[in-house]
Amino acid sequence: MKPARKNLIALVLGLSILGSAASASAAATWIQCTPQESMTYANRVHVKCATAVSGIRYFAVSTSNSSFAARVLSTVNSAVVAGRGLWVLYDPADLSGSSIGCQNSDCRLLQAVGIK
Repeated sequence: MKPARKNLIALVLGLSILGSAASASAAATWIQCTPQESMTYANRVHVKCATAVSGIRYFAVSTSNSSFAARVLSTVNSAVVAGRGLWVLYDPADLSGSSIGCQNSDCRLLQAVGIK
């Protein structure tokens, strides 16, 4: 096989893989949450919503990015104190939160949060 053809095949395969990764993140969904509690652990921060969405009631972030975790906690606690709701962005298909104690049965990783 000629080198140019091999490079073309490699390029097509690479773009296919990138396209798959992009479509996986396209599943991110915004939901409304009435925060019931916030908790901090050594490895995660989470918010518990009053009502489950498709069985998911907890939304968590890893404390490995301490700045993001602090901003999430501040936003969540501000909503709790003010009696306001939250907008939560998460990917229902992302089960990687189990590595920080977010149980796949009722918890997902939070990607963004805002007060509504």
